Amino acid sequence: MAEYLISGNKSGLGKYLYDNLPKSLGFGRKDFNLVKGEDFNTIIHCAFNKNSSISDYYKYLKDNIFLTQELLNLRPKKFVYISTVDVYQLDPTMYALFKKFAESIVIKNKDALILRCSMMLGPTMKPNHITKIKSNESKIGLSGDSTFNYILMDDIREFIASGDYLQYSGIIDFMANGSVKLSEVKNYFNSNTELGDYTYETLDLAFPRYIHTLNNKYNKSSLENLKKYYE
Repeated sequence: MAEYLISGNKSGLGKYLYDNLPKSLGFGRKDFNLVKGEDFNTIIHCAFNKNSSISDYYKYLKDNIFLTQELLNLRPKKFVYISTVDVYQLDPTMYALFKKFAESIVIKNKDALILRCSMMLGPTMKPNHITKIKSNESKIGLSGDSTFNYILMDDIREFIASGDYLQYSGIIDFMANGSVKLSEVKNYFNSNTELGDYTYETLDLAFPRYIHTLNNKYNKSSLENLKKYYE
């Protein structure tokens, strides 16, 4: 029997966990029938349809909401849902709204765990503002005053592999201890990339349940995580 069933194992965090957690079984949305009726100790639900332009609304619901419920119906011993700190944004995107909708299903299960994650650094991350700044892309739209909170995919792997996750249920804000300005990130890479005018802010949370206050192992700043990953 597989220890972990991991959705979304073709890219991003799902792929990283699948590649680095022994006894894992990964699957995509089209493969759900292959895991129906199987027993799993832990399901880690990473898959999400992030399409910003929606042409098939039913498919969007099926991918992001119905699949979540179907996975919960498998009744694992532990269910971990990977969410985002963007649910706290005052003007949330469709992505953040649907994460919140899915959370509302997960939270009804007493022992389930929701990890609201900030931006993840890891080998399976997609191209982003950091990779563009590091590679000296000529210009990006984000301003130097934008603030980001960086965590490591490997810390989430450690959180699962060590069994730390089994101690918790409900919502945890899986964030670094402090955010960093994009201007500092640019300086760190000694980059020539020109920064733009759009300011993204990582919000200070009103009633946080930070991982770094629950477990000192994960008490690292965004800049520490950035340096650890790139050095």
